[in-house]
Amino acid sequence: MKVSLSWLNDFVDISGIEVFELAERLTMSGLEIEGVEKLEAAENVVTAAVKKVEKHPDADKLSLCEVSDGENTYTVVCGAPNVAEGQIIPFAKVGAVLPGGFKIKKAKLRGVESFGMICSAAELNLEEKSEGIMPLPEDTPVSKDINEVLGLGGYVLDISITPNRADCLSVRGVAREVAALYSRKMKKTSYELKSDKSLNASDYSYVKVEDEEKCPVYLGRIIKNVKIKPSPLWMQNRLRAVGVRPINNIVDITNYIMFEYGQPLHTFDLREIEGGITVRTAKPGEKIMTLDGKERLLDESMLVIADESKPIGIAGVMGGEYSGIHDDTKDVFLECAYFKPENIRMTARKLGLQTDSSYRYERGIDRVNTLSMVDYAASLLKDNADGNVADGILSNDYKEYIPLSVNADVNNINKLLGTEITEKEMVKILEELGFGVKAKEGELTVEVPPYRVDIERWQDLAEEVARIYGYNNIEATIPRLSADSVPPEPFLKNAKNIKSSLKTLGFNEIINYSFMSERFLNRFDKKDNFVKLLNPISEDMDTLRTYVFPGVVAAAKQNINQGFKNIRLFEIAKTFINRNESIPEQLSGLAFCSTSSFFPLSWNTGSRVDTFYYMKGVLDNLLKSLKINAEYEKNESYDFLHPGKSAEIKVDGKVYGFIGQLHPNIAEEEDIQEDLYLCEVYLEKLINEKVQGDFHYDKFSVYPFVYKDLSVVVESSVNAGDLLEYIKNFGPLVYDAVIYDIYQGDKIDGNKLSLTFRIFYSALDRTLTDEETNKILEEIITGMTEKYSAELR
Repeated sequence: MKVSLSWLNDFVDISGIEVFELAERLTMSGLEIEGVEKLEAAENVVTAAVKKVEKHPDADKLSLCEVSDGENTYTVVCGAPNVAEGQIIPFAKVGAVLPGGFKIKKAKLRGVESFGMICSAAELNLEEKSEGIMPLPEDTPVSKDINEVLGLGGYVLDISITPNRADCLSVRGVAREVAALYSRKMKKTSYELKSDKSLNASDYSYVKVEDEEKCPVYLGRIIKNVKIKPSPLWMQNRLRAVGVRPINNIVDITNYIMFEYGQPLHTFDLREIEGGITVRTAKPGEKIMTLDGKERLLDESMLVIADESKPIGIAGVMGGEYSGIHDDTKDVFLECAYFKPENIRMTARKLGLQTDSSYRYERGIDRVNTLSMVDYAASLLKDNADGNVADGILSNDYKEYIPLSVNADVNNINKLLGTEITEKEMVKILEELGFGVKAKEGELTVEVPPYRVDIERWQDLAEEVARIYGYNNIEATIPRLSADSVPPEPFLKNAKNIKSSLKTLGFNEIINYSFMSERFLNRFDKKDNFVKLLNPISEDMDTLRTYVFPGVVAAAKQNINQGFKNIRLFEIAKTFINRNESIPEQLSGLAFCSTSSFFPLSWNTGSRVDTFYYMKGVLDNLLKSLKINAEYEKNESYDFLHPGKSAEIKVDGKVYGFIGQLHPNIAEEEDIQEDLYLCEVYLEKLINEKVQGDFHYDKFSVYPFVYKDLSVVVESSVNAGDLLEYIKNFGPLVYDAVIYDIYQGDKIDGNKLSLTFRIFYSALDRTLTDEETNKILEEIITGMTEKYSAELR
């Protein structure tokens, strides 16, 4: 956002304020000044009249001109094709210095001496290229300094406006900040509008708003018999100074008001409007050719300005080409409205079309200012386009704005800021920023002005006080914080420990985006409970994930394709599930994976560790740290997993995840050239439902562990996890047990399975003897035989 100091001075007196000091004060108050640009002025260039024009005797393309500055007459040789007798022009006398440092000297052109130069707009640094000289308005007085006439010179501030400060996207908004910083009064501005009582606006058009939620206020004025011509020079120069190219008086006036007051406006050629104006949402498949010459496909969420047969503009974003202002436009419909920011933001993003208007609308404008702005624009059109303003304003039946009231306590503000600012000083600061304030015994009742859409609570008011009081004036103090410790949230505490454990085991943590392609997610989740993004960054990021593991699979695939075969990855992240409620269900999950090639071949068997059981062991250890025992049950409904190498994870009969090998068909389709094993645990749900407070720690035995191996043959339908749990729970002297080996082959019946368990024994008060452990082992064998028909191998 660029603001020229001369324009700023229209609203607040900035005399005596050095430009770089002003830039520093604004930056410290939250309006960062990215640059200060000095506009070059001209020296010894004045307005003058062309009294006579003759052809040069020795050059067809040169003219001899007599130019008068009111005191003297000069002979000037001019090569511009548009120079003419009677014109008022910018005249650079001998010795003048133009912007850029070019000095004018007396010169002889084809034998005729020239005492000065008639300037073009480009030579005065007002445009990049000019085709001829720059004629000034006929009523421009002669002998005036061109800097004064055209507003040359001075400074322009380039301000970086943060998204919350929509009120500063205008010269007047920045002026309010300056007035508050320097305790200066805002200047009163006024305009006069006289409508033509013989013309009634309702005779030419009407306004109807079908969606007042998206468009609370819509106003229109009719201006008849306008003349399309260049806008006044002072207006053109102000627009150029802030980076806007002048077009014509109609367009320039709407741009001028937008930069001056922050209110976007739009003008339609009245003859192109069939019937009247209807503000509605677009119809399915509706299209519009916008002013940039591009055809835009609209959808039903977008608000449009339409006549009785077609859309003529995209509300708050850009007008239609067909209904725009043309060189032969005679009658104008002037639009001034307040559109809801969220709808304009969504429309602009969907269309990939951001304009100065949408930039302001989507951040929030002053909805109360619309009435005065439509009249101000009409007055400028009357004065500068010679138009007749029809009597009456066309509008919807808009509701009166009710200002927001915020209560604040002076002590709370001081406590938050670490200051001792008095109530009187706070009231002064807020009132100078435009707030209405009532104070009583340290309590402030603050009425928020409609242009401050960022103010919602008393902490926002505290920020306003701090900005204007000056952050550099706040003394450094030791924070007054409670010394009481806050226990960490159970999920966060346990998730942190799980991350640490996985890293210790050689897993690398990854962090993915929460969104991915619907196509990829559909490979793993067929439940159609996705949360789709309205404005995705790309087609590959159009859906919020319902599981964590697809992102882990994608990361593993990328690493494998880069030649890294030995992979262990994990991620703890949020998942999003559509439960047909206003907000999706959001719970964190844990996913981890490993390739089978991570494990080296055994020197004596020529085989690798079974990755499935390794992954299961990792999970068992993680759950053990949470004092949770999981059960594993075969479930072939997970069609993205290998049906023979997968299981469902249950705790107390309730499902909390799954584990297994990625289905070979999916691996082939996704070109994953390694056996990939993965596990997902609904971690937040599991911890919230199954972890009971803090853990207590059992006494650790100082006596050595004793272990014995047990091999049994069972039917392949028997769940190995059930056998393992049976052993683990077999009395106090059985400390732990693990599955040590699994065998299926020629040496046993084809429908049976050989399982080898390693059983650990321990006692707190003694070293166990072989007799004791053998007795326990015999009891285990007897029990397994009776319960599971196990045979000792």
